[in-house]
Amino acid sequence: MADLTFEQALKRLEEIVEALETEDLDLDKSLQFFEEGVYLSRHCNQQLQAAEKRIDILLKKADGTLEAEPFLLSDDVASHDGEGSSTS
Repeated sequence: MADLTFEQALKRLEEIVEALETEDLDLDKSLQFFEEGVYLSRHCNQQLQAAEKRIDILLKKADGTLEAEPFLLSDDVASHDGEGSSTS
């Protein structure tokens, strides 16, 4: 399963969730699906983390030059600002 693309793994994960929610499965089959789902979830998460590390945003500085800056998620921005609190 390690050679699955993100999209393939996500699609299979969605199928497993659907089966667990809608089908009348015995305990063994439910556990098998659950184990596969945990593996696929971790696989997708690892691929997302790898993609995040590769993302750079080019920002244009006032003098017209471009500067690469690491991509930050909104949670990361708040922690880098030293605030971490949300607006009320």
